[in-house]
Amino acid sequence: MLAVSAGGAPSVWAQQQGQQAQRQMQQQMKQMQDHMQRMTQLMQRTQQMSQQMHQRMQTTQNDQQRRQMQQLQRMGEHFHAMAGQMKNAMERSQMMMQDQEMMRNREMERDMNRLHKQLSGMTQQMENSVQLMERMTKRVQTRTQMSEEN
Repeated sequence: MLAVSAGGAPSVWAQQQGQQAQRQMQQQMKQMQDHMQRMTQLMQRTQQMSQQMHQRMQTTQNDQQRRQMQQLQRMGEHFHAMAGQMKNAMERSQMMMQDQEMMRNREMERDMNRLHKQLSGMTQQMENSVQLMERMTKRVQTRTQMSEEN
């Protein structure tokens, strides 16, 4: 009887480990989806900023302010492209994580977990960068508006 219960324990343990790994994978997949949505939002925000700068540039009389707006517009376009590339990388990563055959390899699983953490950090850095750019854009717009009123 001892042999039966001892023989059953590893299979229960393995089943629990498999379930835990499955839950972890599902959680990572959801997080990756969330990051992709954030990238989509960042792309929309950067596109909107670039459009605003372009519109303001058309009406601004001051050459220096027009150049500043042009630089901000170009930076916005660059951030937009970066966010798109990061979103594509996340989509590819997510597809790899769904490949059960590939994820059976422990080293691959560890590397995919590291990649997931890196992409999470990059998402936050991109968010911070876009927020900085939004503040810069508002400052330039405010300064331009004030100079046009005077």
